[in-house]
Amino acid sequence: MSQARHEVRNRPWLYTLLFFPLGLVLGIYFLVAHQLPDLTATHWTDKYPDQFTDTSVFVSTCIGLIVVGSVIGLIALSQSRKPGLLLTLLFVGSLLSWLTASVFIGSAVPTALAETPQSAVIGLWILPMIACSLIGLLPLWICGVYQSYAKELHSKRQARINQASGIATEQPKQPQPAQNGEFNETMKAPWWLWLLGIVIAGVGIFILIQLIVQPHSADLVSATFGMVISLIVCALVLGLCRVRVTISDDRVRVSSAVFGFPLRTIKTNEIISVDSTEIDPMSWGGWGWRFFPGGSAVVLKRHEGLAFELKNSTRFAVTIPNSQPGAEKIRSLLPADS
Repeated sequence: MSQARHEVRNRPWLYTLLFFPLGLVLGIYFLVAHQLPDLTATHWTDKYPDQFTDTSVFVSTCIGLIVVGSVIGLIALSQSRKPGLLLTLLFVGSLLSWLTASVFIGSAVPTALAETPQSAVIGLWILPMIACSLIGLLPLWICGVYQSYAKELHSKRQARINQASGIATEQPKQPQPAQNGEFNETMKAPWWLWLLGIVIAGVGIFILIQLIVQPHSADLVSATFGMVISLIVCALVLGLCRVRVTISDDRVRVSSAVFGFPLRTIKTNEIISVDSTEIDPMSWGGWGWRFFPGGSAVVLKRHEGLAFELKNSTRFAVTIPNSQPGAEKIRSLLPADS
């Protein structure tokens, strides 16, 4: 029996992302080729490079790896009946191409701009390297296969559990009459998330004290940047320690019950279906406020919660207690043909 075909979305963008690293590297090489010496700096310790590679070998290797990555990505897009293989090959191919492009940018450009390979400074060129590494993950996000594959695996797993428990497959529930008033539930995070937020806050406070007591002992810009990042991350972590879900007549709002900032707002006309089910962090990208190919989630621990299927072909989940009444209220607000 042949497996179901999983639709690959956004193919033009996928082809662009798979071939763009090659064009980027060739374009940069065309611009800096006359400035590249026989050796290219390829590894830095502290400020200056400590390892070098023959430029012709370095350039040909980078181009070769990018071509291999692009070919692997193209092969992946043909595996629509094997979603696991498709996602694996697409991840490997795209990341190989973009990581290689980032290495080329971070090595060839500083070397070309320096007087000698030994004096090349990577400096701010680390930023486009990081950007390239992140772009390499985009194909998994936009291909749309992860979402349908994860849903299929969840359905099969639930069917096996029901079969082992002697439970008949649950039939879709008919919409119930709309319930009056808002649905509100608050979920508390486990103790370790509170502890993590306090530790991060302590790091920010420590940096602040160091700046006040010994203002000349550290790089002022780096220390200030570190302190600001620590305080922002602390606010995000502590804000997730209590999450509130509010269901009104026209939307579902997930927000921090500590600081009040919104995490996700979903209008009821954007929802295809919603289920009250156990939310396993490993099936939804991990713990916390998570984003993954095909959806997002707010998962504080393994617990019951709401799992949404949305009209934009993405999924969303949030852990809350007493999720069944919330699911019933949402279903009562959906059109009969949803």
